Amino acid sequence: MRRDPGERINADAMAKSCVGINDFALACAVDESPGYFTYNGQTMLVIQAAQDAKVGQSSFSQIEPFMGALVSHEAIHVAIKRLEGDEASESLDDIEVIVEHNGRRFQVTLNNILFASDDSGLVVP
Repeated sequence: MRRDPGERINADAMAKSCVGINDFALACAVDESPGYFTYNGQTMLVIQAAQDAKVGQSSFSQIEPFMGALVSHEAIHVAIKRLEGDEASESLDDIEVIVEHNGRRFQVTLNNILFASDDSGLVVP
């Protein structure tokens, strides 16, 4: 069904039809975990390490080149969760593959961004 170009888009309806990340939130860990990325619903959460926050240091100073891959990776989790459920989505990070990097072979998890070859955030052999 085509939408009339003058028709207003309902933001709630649009958010429900979207299967990826559509918002970001920054937070600080309350335990001793290092900084990390996760999601809640369709919101990507950037969690700073409590220890870094206390001393005014960024947990992500070297992460900027990987942001596209990180957002894509979390969006894949959101889509899989919506289509297949939470267990299937979370199991994505348990899959291991063997990849070759600089002439050496490594067994890494599918979410090891350092070994991803594109901005999908996935390691593909």
